[in-house]
Amino acid sequence: MALLDWSDQLELGYERMDETHREFVAQLNALHEAPEEEFLPRLDAFIEHTVEHFGQEQRWMEEIKFPPAHCHAGEHEGVLNIMRDVRRMVAEEGKKEIGRVLTRELAPWFENHAGGMDAMLSFFMRCIDAGVDPMEQLALQQAQGAAQNPCATGSCHPSEAAVGESREA
Repeated sequence: MALLDWSDQLELGYERMDETHREFVAQLNALHEAPEEEFLPRLDAFIEHTVEHFGQEQRWMEEIKFPPAHCHAGEHEGVLNIMRDVRRMVAEEGKKEIGRVLTRELAPWFENHAGGMDAMLSFFMRCIDAGVDPMEQLALQQAQGAAQNPCATGSCHPSEAAVGESREA
């Protein structure tokens, strides 16, 4: 049984990010379900994927000068440090159960991270791709009574009115 199922709640509307997230979920589930003798190689593959995943997001944040990049990158680094520590404990100390704990804890962490930090990064990326200033779009949505996090309402897409206004300016 899967530890974490892909769902509409994890879909952020930025396809490159969503695809990487689908891969993360699939690898997390494969790691969780791995027989003991396959756990360490799958953990290594998962760590490698996660390094690439977080690196991709870091490059995006640098390219667009994402305002909360330091918080987002700090969370990534913390998770990677934990993953590496767990890998060491499993490989060198034989603490196999800690690896299973890692998988169980990463599932809710990922749902929270994707729904918060990654949702905001996705929002910024989509705004920029649409030619809309993300900060202006946030201000517009707040003025229209939208939630602080534009993705909390389920509408992560720049409003057509704002896109039109931005293009006319």
